[in-house]
Amino acid sequence: MTAAATPPARTHEVSRFEYHLLRVLRFFLGHFPTDQGLSLLRSSIAAPTCLSRTAIRLAEETLAKGCVLFLARSGAWRNDRYLHEGQPITGRVWERIPLAERTLSFTPAVLRFVVWATSEKLPGTKEKWNPPAEGLTPADELFFYLAFEACRADPPLLDVLRHREAFATNPWAWLACPAEVAGHAEARPPSFDPLFAGERAAILESLQPLFFQRWLNSERLKGKQSDWKQMRQQGRAELASLQAFLGAADRANRRDLARFVLQVNAALYTKDLTPTYWTGSLTAQGPPRLADRLDTQRAALAVPRQMAVFQAWAEQARNVSYFDEGYTASQLWKAEWEAASGDEIAARAERTIEAIEPLRTDPLPPEPQTGSSS
Repeated sequence: MTAAATPPARTHEVSRFEYHLLRVLRFFLGHFPTDQGLSLLRSSIAAPTCLSRTAIRLAEETLAKGCVLFLARSGAWRNDRYLHEGQPITGRVWERIPLAERTLSFTPAVLRFVVWATSEKLPGTKEKWNPPAEGLTPADELFFYLAFEACRADPPLLDVLRHREAFATNPWAWLACPAEVAGHAEARPPSFDPLFAGERAAILESLQPLFFQRWLNSERLKGKQSDWKQMRQQGRAELASLQAFLGAADRANRRDLARFVLQVNAALYTKDLTPTYWTGSLTAQGPPRLADRLDTQRAALAVPRQMAVFQAWAEQARNVSYFDEGYTASQLWKAEWEAASGDEIAARAERTIEAIEPLRTDPLPPEPQTGSSS
């Protein structure tokens, strides 16, 4: 008997444009060298009337596998504990959440963007690609966040993207890097309410470790920031994003999904910190008005300021009785608070914030006695 001949390996034939498109897509997903990916975006190549079926199938496979791999590596693999239908569930994301609530589906908007990015010479562009963000799926939003992240190394390119609605209102970008999304404009974060249900909640659970590390690194780097204007802009964007996000988490009764902010404060406050931890490099000539200098220093402390919100949540959790609605959720937050030594961290954060306030409510010390009475 002779063995059957081995069939030839299957090849995928694509056009030159499609070859570049697939490489650009891999760059956006973080699977292509940054310098080469940015070089592709800075060049242009004429787009065909339509893509081949082979190219579309390869793009779909790359997109689906790339996003799932990103979520798994970011934190979906962790054996963690979150609320589901009001009850705490332990396990990995695929163990805690039903398949229907963690299935990623993409719209044609993603591929149209990749076609635009491949055919245009960025940051200069002739075709004004800017479709409305309405109608984007959770998977679409995740991809556009990854594309934004991939381009952060190129400020001019980032400026092009932040003026497109799909990026300007992207909730994941506003949670990971609010200052970069806002730019020099007034910070206007989107509504975070949709993040606490369905597929977006599953994504948010998966991204908790990533958000924790990003915010912790950002806080540690503030002490090296010497530009008053940039510090003020960054702090204002962070404060606007955090306030909107925590408000949405409270309304949805999913305070457990705000734990990364609590954990960042716990990681920072291993000891008492003075405001110079954040503002120590702001030694150059600052704004002439005292009010502007104080506003910058207050903005720099956007993350410690959230401890007051968390402390209020902890007080509420302590007052929820066993028979009250929301008891299970309150006990989960109470456990998070105690694990982070929340009372101690909140007290340290309060001392830091009070140190920059020019008007203190403490009573003045008594004046020293300068003489004796006869």
